[in-house]
Amino acid sequence: MEKLAKRFADDLTIDVIAGGLAIGENAQTITEGYAYIRGALGQVEQTTGVTFGENFKLLAEEGSYFYNSEPSCRAQTVVNKLAPQHALEFAGLLQNAIFLDGKNLNEWDTFSGLMSELSIDTDQAETLYESSETEKSNRENFEWCKKHGASVFPTLLLNIGDEVGVMSRGYRPFDTIESHLHHLINNIKKLSG
Repeated sequence: MEKLAKRFADDLTIDVIAGGLAIGENAQTITEGYAYIRGALGQVEQTTGVTFGENFKLLAEEGSYFYNSEPSCRAQTVVNKLAPQHALEFAGLLQNAIFLDGKNLNEWDTFSGLMSELSIDTDQAETLYESSETEKSNRENFEWCKKHGASVFPTLLLNIGDEVGVMSRGYRPFDTIESHLHHLINNIKKLSG
């Protein structure tokens, strides 16, 4: 996503909207609801070229980590509000925190550390994180994502005018998405120019 943001900086605005994968009844320990993760790590590494950190591999193997998207979605919503210019970068930091470092994404201390890296006022952020305003924003984000077809994550939604459609669900190589966006943007420019 960061590569896409750089590549299309003059043509696209990228918004990070927290979709809430593991919320409510779907918030469970790895063993209870996400045991497949253990067996999928190698395939994900081979397909995407990413490498999971040893600390995350240990979390997945041990299985008691409570996988709950709501706290990290709250943190993302806070960053989106206080420092929108860092929204995409923060989303990447969240991913690295869990999947590389094996940090707990259910704890404020994890989020405040990441926000500090981006020079975000953590006192102001914590107040907003704990607010009913952020809880309401999260619920609205979850509903918006669901309404527009974001049923797995990551999902890339494209908003053109009043229309929102799914561009990609799950992992897609950069070159594939870049090519599709390039042609789409060129066609839109031809039609409007």
